[in-house]
Amino acid sequence: MNASISRFTPVLLAGLAVLATACSATGSATSTVTATSTVTATASDPVTVSPAPAKPNGAPLCATAQLTLRIGGGLVSDGADIYYIYFKDTGATACTLRGYPGISAVTGPDGSASQIGSDAKRVPTSPVASQLLKPGRSVQATLRFARTGNFVLPQCQHVNVMFLKIFPPGGATAAYAGVDEQVCAETTLPTMTITTVIPDP
Repeated sequence: MNASISRFTPVLLAGLAVLATACSATGSATSTVTATSTVTATASDPVTVSPAPAKPNGAPLCATAQLTLRIGGGLVSDGADIYYIYFKDTGATACTLRGYPGISAVTGPDGSASQIGSDAKRVPTSPVASQLLKPGRSVQATLRFARTGNFVLPQCQHVNVMFLKIFPPGGATAAYAGVDEQVCAETTLPTMTITTVIPDP
């Protein structure tokens, strides 16, 4: 059963959100996050995920079961649509996240979906650092979609995107979120960029 949730409503990565176990690892304010059932991904998923980080202060990596995903934004700036990807520690203990989320546009909200175009490319706007999440605290990363109108045909074949596949940094489990965007079908023309996670102000 599908559930349409406000972009300001958290989606638990384990349970409500679509989970995919990997082998190794605009201006509208009405965008939504869609949660569906559990699926298994294949080893061919090309999304780049940050490696597992060290454990500062003795805190372990955040387990997927203790993270909640939230998407905000949908703003327009400098020819791009901007979204904020939030990961919140909803567990009872502190944990850490470090690096870049793995994000790609896909054709559907489950493991049978195919990737569209290139996965989000990393943009080093902030130094990569381990972030300590105490219970109730969040980190965020910035996702940008370049307007496909910035790319000319036939070099860029514009494709409508309804779903994103999102891996937490260092994680091997993904959630599928609803979005209303366009990307270039060609992997040689990356349309999305993603920053490293930083503390949520």
